[in-house]
Amino acid sequence: MNSEICFDADEMFGWVQRQVEMGARRPGSEADGQNERFLRDQLESFGLENVRLEPIDITCWEAEEYALQVGVDGDWKTIPTFPIPYTAFTPPEGVEAPLVYADPGRLLHRGRWDGAIVVTEIGFPALDLKLLQKVALAKYDPDGTIPLVNHPATWVRLGWHLYRLAVQRGAAGFIGVVKDQPGNSCEMYAPYGFRERDILDKPLPGFWIRRSDGPEVCALARSGSGRARIKLTGSRRPAVTHNVVGEVPGETDETVVVSCHHDSPFQSPVEDGSGVAVVLALAKHFAKQRDLKRRLLFLLTAGHFYGSIGTRTFIERHAEDIVPKTAVEITIEHIAQEAVEGPDQKLVPTGLPEAAGVFAPLNHAVADLIVAGMKKHEVGRVVVLPAEGPLGDYPPTDGGDWYKAGVPVINYISNPVYLLTSDDGMGWVDRDRLPRVAGAFVEIVRALDLLSREAIASVDSRGYRLLMKLLKNVTRARTTCFGLKPVY
Repeated sequence: MNSEICFDADEMFGWVQRQVEMGARRPGSEADGQNERFLRDQLESFGLENVRLEPIDITCWEAEEYALQVGVDGDWKTIPTFPIPYTAFTPPEGVEAPLVYADPGRLLHRGRWDGAIVVTEIGFPALDLKLLQKVALAKYDPDGTIPLVNHPATWVRLGWHLYRLAVQRGAAGFIGVVKDQPGNSCEMYAPYGFRERDILDKPLPGFWIRRSDGPEVCALARSGSGRARIKLTGSRRPAVTHNVVGEVPGETDETVVVSCHHDSPFQSPVEDGSGVAVVLALAKHFAKQRDLKRRLLFLLTAGHFYGSIGTRTFIERHAEDIVPKTAVEITIEHIAQEAVEGPDQKLVPTGLPEAAGVFAPLNHAVADLIVAGMKKHEVGRVVVLPAEGPLGDYPPTDGGDWYKAGVPVINYISNPVYLLTSDDGMGWVDRDRLPRVAGAFVEIVRALDLLSREAIASVDSRGYRLLMKLLKNVTRARTTCFGLKPVY
């Protein structure tokens, strides 16, 4: 009956465009609320049941004016900059202070930082898929191009511990050189609380600057005579954001959750207008079919850029009714084209889709059905990885908290290098891949419907699981210098 599945690429691309037109959909903003209402209306139009907005109280952080100047003896130069989200604001007139350099390679830092503006370089570790595929559960790489991928992992900031040290040592501000950002952008919306206990606990005004400006600013800081003027004004106000929820009943109340976050750092068609478009397509398809044993719950979460508060809050609120009945949680994020930096420091396409990781339970039955869905719909450059392993205690996705809550997950995500920056534009959405990913997940959901919850969650090899835990700890030791340099 459903062997041939066809999704409308134009319709899906149009859903991405509609979200982009709203602007930056940051948590608690006007655009965020507009998008939530649009998504609710879409789910209702598809015929889903129990469609609702579940409110979450937050503090909306909005920057208004920001500027950076550096110089010696009153000879000032303006440096392009972008505020680090959720950091403290300066007085309206700004702050002027001496620059000091913090070497990210050092364990101990000498000299006085009190009242100074600290400058350091923030790096990204390599995301080496050639290495990761060696520990993968499965892969689908018909062209053999996965080993060529060696992008920076732009969600991990090496050197961020120096912000915390600057706070402890009484600094007046913080400047981070984004030294590994392809495209030479400083407009990066991060960190945003994904691994922080309190997203608003950033008591120093903070700024990102471009790689190309780094040598000059760092040299001034090292000289002992450089100074900076920083200004960051804005507001923190009480606000409400919402999870958008809709359901397709099944024969039982055992549940499959299909999810993507709906907020974004900039206009961000890839992050995550593209993932939302796939979830909408799946919701529309299954609302029409209504032929599964399990209930489908479609969850468009709030506040990924507020510490993934939407996912965490949903799990907490539904710990007694939905979570215990959830057989598997599926997250789909970032349907993207691959970009690399060209000789002029601009991003250029490679002509390939961005490789994707699918984090999954440690059993080959589930890995095989994932690959079968990808093959059938020609979704190549996919590596199936264990949910817990070299990349951490749980998947680096908006669905990772489900794994922490004990629910099996299948989380699809890619990491294009422009993801958290304003370089994310409509041209980077892999339009042709949108319907293919949707089709693959139809196959996956249907195949999962034939497996028991116990079969989905089963672990094939405890030895393999122990190996993944070992690799996780080795990776953590390497990236944090055995915990002495915590990363974000």
